[in-house]
Amino acid sequence: MKAYTKTNIGLRHLKRTVISRALQYSFLALSVTTGYAQAQQAGTESAKPDTKGKPAAPSVLDAPENTSKPANAAGAPVLPTVTVKDTGQTPGYVTTRMQSATKTDTPIIEIPQSVSVINRNEMDIRAVNLNITEALRYVPGVVPDQFGFSGQGFEYVSMRGFNVQTTANFRDNLNQAATGLYYGAFITDPYALERIDVLRGPTSVMFGRGDAGGIVNRVTKLPTAAPIREVELQYGNFDRKRIAADFGLANADGTLMFRLVTSALDTDTQVRFPNTNGDRASIRRFYIAPSLTWRPSDKTSITLFGDILNNDSGAAPFYVGTPDGNPTNTLVGDPGFTRYKTNQASFSYRLEHHFNETWTVRQNFRFQRQDGRFRDINPGDLITGELFDTDNRTLFRNAFSTRERLDQTTLDTHLQAKLSTGPVSHTVLSGIDWNRTNATLQYNAALGTPSIDIFNPVYFQPVPTPDIPGSDATQKINNVGFYIQDQVKYQNWILTLSGRHDRVSNNTADSISGETFANKDSAYTGRAGLTYLFSNGIAPYVSYSQSFLPQPGLDRSDGGNGKPFDASRASQYEVGIKYQPVGSRSLFTVALFELTKTNVLTRDPNAPLGSFSFVQTGEIRSRGAELEARTEIFRGMNAIGAFTYNDVKVTESTDFLGKMPILVPNTTTSGWLDYNFDALNISWLKGFGIGGGVRYVGRVFNNEENTSTTRSFTLFDAMLRYDHGPWRFIINANNIFNEKYYSGAGGGNFFRGTERMVIGTLKLRF
Repeated sequence: MKAYTKTNIGLRHLKRTVISRALQYSFLALSVTTGYAQAQQAGTESAKPDTKGKPAAPSVLDAPENTSKPANAAGAPVLPTVTVKDTGQTPGYVTTRMQSATKTDTPIIEIPQSVSVINRNEMDIRAVNLNITEALRYVPGVVPDQFGFSGQGFEYVSMRGFNVQTTANFRDNLNQAATGLYYGAFITDPYALERIDVLRGPTSVMFGRGDAGGIVNRVTKLPTAAPIREVELQYGNFDRKRIAADFGLANADGTLMFRLVTSALDTDTQVRFPNTNGDRASIRRFYIAPSLTWRPSDKTSITLFGDILNNDSGAAPFYVGTPDGNPTNTLVGDPGFTRYKTNQASFSYRLEHHFNETWTVRQNFRFQRQDGRFRDINPGDLITGELFDTDNRTLFRNAFSTRERLDQTTLDTHLQAKLSTGPVSHTVLSGIDWNRTNATLQYNAALGTPSIDIFNPVYFQPVPTPDIPGSDATQKINNVGFYIQDQVKYQNWILTLSGRHDRVSNNTADSISGETFANKDSAYTGRAGLTYLFSNGIAPYVSYSQSFLPQPGLDRSDGGNGKPFDASRASQYEVGIKYQPVGSRSLFTVALFELTKTNVLTRDPNAPLGSFSFVQTGEIRSRGAELEARTEIFRGMNAIGAFTYNDVKVTESTDFLGKMPILVPNTTTSGWLDYNFDALNISWLKGFGIGGGVRYVGRVFNNEENTSTTRSFTLFDAMLRYDHGPWRFIINANNIFNEKYYSGAGGGNFFRGTERMVIGTLKLRF
């Protein structure tokens, strides 16, 4: 969303860099370490040097998160680096270290929190290249696409029973605004990423304002010392066409490195308009991202990164329901009118300097902007609000358009110290981060939008231009946070203590309605976790963590002008066990948690019927269990398994007490298995691989009264690949049996799930 443990010099087909170093006292020792390429990128593993420039033992499991450093000791002669390329080895799905949870490079088994990592290899094998949510299908505690297939790029995600679409979006440990004032939201092209880190549960102590469920941190592809040359061509059903390329190079001494990542997509989607001879909503997307890393010394690293993403898509996939609550094949929008178009760009830099083996300072900065133009059609009469005519089949509609701009500036600076006090070692982190978001909205409505017959719709009707001003709003949100953390190690015990203080201000004004909103909020959040490391790789832990989330709007229940709502708060108790067998490529985790969110907004029981007035009396409790396995069962066979049981209840409310929130399944489970036939040593099978998966999502409630449900569904995925030298060909089929299902319903709409997708990908690495 970022020192190594086990060494396995005999690991097959790894890239290796052999460094000969002249040592003192007239002898020469050969030190073997891996080339500093990223393991997920091309089947490589790497060794991370310490702050003195000495190489650490190579890991057989994962590589550092774009933090490579020169592996030469000061003043020591270094022979030329030799890079041995290999295209046959397929790394597994296990990553053992991350920076996202603690902002320090920490083994996952030492983190007192339930976390998952989707590496680049897994994303390639499972053909994750349209939406980030595709990567989360085999992760416990996460329900992606609970509003069905989304072609616009919106990342609908819930975690541990809470909708986190607008709060869980992070990239390179910096917040990425997932919502503006209407549709505006930064999106991410999956091809831009090296990995995705999923942190479940409250995480405000490291990242500031955020909801109870957790965050999804996207880790960007950045320059490496090893050369990268990759071109990818793709074709699939719905006339899907995509081309992508990833190129990287470095100078001879590794002080200057460059990388360019780009992709272009042109595809129709499953969103089809009836009675139009198969006319479908489409997606057109272009992405390009250059990056440059300069290492003026072995203690300093400066990385500059920029990207541009243009996204143009058609109608939302919400299907109209009949007045008696049955789904139809009718879309409210019109193919000649509905359009979601965004242009976004960003500039980032990352500084890292090691003063000595104790002190390190880092600073991450990003500015990004999105300009969006959106047109769509809502159900209902603009004046009366009625949905249907008296015949119960003619649906009233109202067209609208928005023009939005979303700017965000984020800056995170922290100082790390590695200290020892007798037998106790400390990794202390203290820092400050700043996050400012500016959003503007111009909303126009249209009178005279033609209605539509939901049983026999007619599309390409003339839709009037929305020219009635409905909103002209601006919003400025400022967030400053101060945090400190200490990871204390004594023998096999690890105590993680963290604390944070945030100050948030929100100023929103609408020049048309005349309404203004200004609010200042502050909060202290903390985390405490205790882990014990057994010598056999078992690590039980217990933790307590908190989060807070400021809420817009005013409490008008007293009949006056209202007062700002207090921020919602969440606290969580979690116990778990992580198991990383010694010398293996496996990681198993089990977590039990109880999570309580307070100050939840509920409807004001004294407000007029249909009013959107709220009071702050709600509380939601989420209890559950999560199991995850990422393992190499035996040579050539890798597996992913996930299981989640989630009991979510409204424990305080003016109504719906004891009910379950909408679109939250009790149970989800998934499993993925793939096998590389190279392990059989049969010549005619060499290069072939096969894989498949199954996903189950339990039933959900569609309304707060819990009187309407959407049934559970089970989906099957499959994969076949062939590697030959630098070439790789993969065929992926998701929902291979084309199960017709809905992920939920609400507001008179039905959310149709993702249909069968068959994608062929040809990749050349040279």
